[in-house]
Amino acid sequence: MKGDKMKQFVIFISLILLVVSACHDVKEGYLKVDHACYGSDTLFVRTELDPMYDYNDQTRLDNEAPWVTTNISGVLGTEPLEYEFVSVKASEGGDAVLFAQDITVGGCGKIQIPLVPTAPKGTYLVSIKVSNGDHSAILSDVITIIIK
Repeated sequence: MKGDKMKQFVIFISLILLVVSACHDVKEGYLKVDHACYGSDTLFVRTELDPMYDYNDQTRLDNEAPWVTTNISGVLGTEPLEYEFVSVKASEGGDAVLFAQDITVGGCGKIQIPLVPTAPKGTYLVSIKVSNGDHSAILSDVITIIIK
C-alpha cells in the first residue's frame, strides 16, 4: 500500500513537471506577412515643385509636407505591430547611404521621405521589418521609391 502511494506521488509529480516544461518557450501571438504590400508599389518623389501652377505643390511647400506612402496592407498579427527600416538598394544614379538617412518608417508601415531629400535622383528599393513581440519578418524590396 505504501509503495502504491509513493508510485502515484512520483507519477503525479512527473506529470506536473511535464506540463510545466511543455509550456516553456511558447511564443505569444502570431504574424503573417504572405500578402504584405502597399496599395501603390511605387512612390514618386518630385524634387522640382511648381507652386505657380499647381495648388497641391503650393500646399506641400507651405506645410513642408513630407512624401508619404499609404499604410501597408496584408500584414496580420497580434498588436502592437512595429515597423522599422532595414535596407535600401539604389539604382539609376541613386545613393543608398544618403537615402537611408532620409527615410523614416512609422505606424502602419508608412514610409516618409522629407520634402527635399538629400539623396540624389534615382530609384530605390526599400526593405522593412515588421515585428510584434516574439515574431518578426523582413519584407524585402516591398516598395520602390523614385526620386525624380
